[in-house]
Amino acid sequence: MLWLIGCAETTSLDTARAAPVPWSTVRAPLDEARADGTRLKRAIIHLHSPLSHDACDGHEMDTATCLADFRAGLCNAAIDVAFVTDHPSMAAEHPYDELFNLQDGDEMIDGVASRMTCDGGHEVTMLPGIEDELMPVALDRHVATTPEENDATYNAYDEASLKATIEAGAVPLQAHTEGKTLDDLLQRQSWGQAGVEIFNLHAMVDPTKREDDLDLGGLDYLTQAGPFIAGDNDAEPDLVFLAIYEEQAVSLERWDALNAVAPSLGTAGTDAHENALPMAMPDGERVDSYRRMVSWFANYLAVADDSPAALESALRERQGFVVFDTLGTPEGFDVAYGSARLSADDVATGGTLEVSCPSLAASSPTNTVAPEISAIVYKDGAPWAEGCGHHDVTEPGVYRVRIDIVPHHLADFLGSAQDLVHAYPWIYSQAFRIGL
Repeated sequence: MLWLIGCAETTSLDTARAAPVPWSTVRAPLDEARADGTRLKRAIIHLHSPLSHDACDGHEMDTATCLADFRAGLCNAAIDVAFVTDHPSMAAEHPYDELFNLQDGDEMIDGVASRMTCDGGHEVTMLPGIEDELMPVALDRHVATTPEENDATYNAYDEASLKATIEAGAVPLQAHTEGKTLDDLLQRQSWGQAGVEIFNLHAMVDPTKREDDLDLGGLDYLTQAGPFIAGDNDAEPDLVFLAIYEEQAVSLERWDALNAVAPSLGTAGTDAHENALPMAMPDGERVDSYRRMVSWFANYLAVADDSPAALESALRERQGFVVFDTLGTPEGFDVAYGSARLSADDVATGGTLEVSCPSLAASSPTNTVAPEISAIVYKDGAPWAEGCGHHDVTEPGVYRVRIDIVPHHLADFLGSAQDLVHAYPWIYSQAFRIGL
């Protein structure tokens, strides 16, 4: 029913492409200046380096090779910002300045971030963080002075531990929303937790999490994903993501409920470790390579500059949106309510929510057929309005936008898997809390 609603009013490319854009494992960087003077940065939130105990096939693979994969993956996927979130069982034992995995040529920025320059000049800013019961990102320091104290705090989930991460400069987020009760999340929000994951890749493929936490079939996706991995489909291997990708409605419901009480940032968690599926796909690259996983989706941040302070501010102020880049790079997406763009809190009713639908960026792989692009505006978790343009808001509520896409432009890259050409959520906006 929601797919039918979403596709009822659609937009598409103005004209068919004169020539196709071939598939590439090297993505073009974002290059979009916004009307408010900000620029978009493609960010990964929830990412494990070799400083996580279970990364790199549980450290059975050579750490230097794994770190090289990690760095090259970020470069090839044109990631601008990596909020690295290592597990405390290793990261807590290392001094703070070792959390950056510094290599020759890297630059430290303000003592709280590092910047590497890729071949070709693209730059990636990395900020350290932790993921366990808590997920504090962009830490300015460790929370304590000894490894034992660090480990104890990062593994706890009480108010004192969360506030300790805030005092250490972090933006405290929640990984694996799908495994938490709403009461737990509301309590953590009252302690200062800034946001939650509305999508997690680990949960998308873990049969137990799918069944127990997401109300999805445990291994239903294997029928569609199997041919990509086995090599008996002439599709681009990266598009295996479309075989496993579904909306994680349970996490979205909890996020909507949190926003009804206080502002909550919604993020997508990549959760890459290079530790789960080492078998090679037909392109010779392992299924769970860093490059492949960080290319599937990202958190787009609207920032005035690329300083660590501006990147953290974009998280705290919810200035961004979630994009599933596998389906293409969007261009021109915006949501505004009066002077507020991308999100809002404590604004009055009686205004107009302006939704600007995106088009497919020229750098996106495509045949010459336009995708179908549609918009749904949600109010308090339920479809409320359709289409881009103006939507008058007369009642209080939590409003957010989902952009859907039917990827006809990818049909030539899917080989025999043409049944994967159907509607998918492409973009999730942040929330506008209006009249609350």
